Amino acid sequence: MAVKRIEHIDVWRFFAVMLVIQEHFLLFSGVDKYWSQIETYSLQIERFGELGVLIFFSISGFVICSALNSEKQTTGRICLSAFYTRRFFRIIPPLWFYLACMMLFSTFGVLKISGWQVLTSAAFLCNLPLEKGCTWFAGHTWSLAYEEQFYLLFPLLFLWAWRGLKNLRLFMAMSWLIIIALTLLHYKQSFWSEYFAYFLFLLTGCFSALLPSKWMQWLRALPFLFWFTAVTLLMSLLIFLPNNGDSTFKILCYPVLVQIIVFGTPTHLWWVKRIFENVSLSYLGRISYSIYLWQELATAYYENTSWWQTLGYLILVFGFAALSFHYFEMPCQRLGTRLSNRLKAAKS
Repeated sequence: MAVKRIEHIDVWRFFAVMLVIQEHFLLFSGVDKYWSQIETYSLQIERFGELGVLIFFSISGFVICSALNSEKQTTGRICLSAFYTRRFFRIIPPLWFYLACMMLFSTFGVLKISGWQVLTSAAFLCNLPLEKGCTWFAGHTWSLAYEEQFYLLFPLLFLWAWRGLKNLRLFMAMSWLIIIALTLLHYKQSFWSEYFAYFLFLLTGCFSALLPSKWMQWLRALPFLFWFTAVTLLMSLLIFLPNNGDSTFKILCYPVLVQIIVFGTPTHLWWVKRIFENVSLSYLGRISYSIYLWQELATAYYENTSWWQTLGYLILVFGFAALSFHYFEMPCQRLGTRLSNRLKAAKS
């Protein structure tokens, strides 16, 4: 049984990638040459950019867990080899194509990126504090690294949860992540505290996917004032919390607020539905992966480049992402689906 695409989640993907782009555009593409006060608001700009990634994490956990849940209910089992095959053909080919192009550009002197940094990104390690790290043109793959590291162990957690009361077991897992993150924060291990906090968003997205359907219906039918209050609270925390003052809130509050805001979007209201079920915005959300990969090339700091040129580069990125989605990503995904179905059939 296929999982029905939830259109308003695709629109949230688009909003998420735009939050990332606004951070890169305002802070790293040289706009500060024209707007000197950007530095004053850099903390808030960074936080809203990070929010885009947190939304991606929550949606990813929700979608993946929904698909596995559907497979478990339909067939009574989970085929892990099929899961990883689908995951490979969804994520790896576009990433490796992007990195190959970066290496080609580096060879011709268009930009600078080392083979080591490309390999680090390709291996999903850019989120770790490695000595050489990842430069700008590979650094944004830190978010992909968190997702792929999570999904190495996630299916085992999912299968463990299905052996008992799955929501209770996932709640226990989330509780342990919270305890670990808060403990590390207390001992001033800020990097590792944040490391586990990011996984919390993926896991809460999964938790939302496994909620009884009546609970999700109740969440979707929440009064607009409740949803708007959650939006206002999250935005207020992002804007007004002092520097380095949001770590505890990111662990305890942000995951819940993101779930309410994204999965509780009040599309039962006609004017909200017009936005979140807009066909064009939904399409842009579907191609958001390529947009996310290639926007890094457009928003990099280039000497003597004006803001309007950066906007022009971004327009080209959107056009290229559409072509990549139709003629490269979708064929790869279809191949992954065929191979996945063969693996499941072989084990049935």
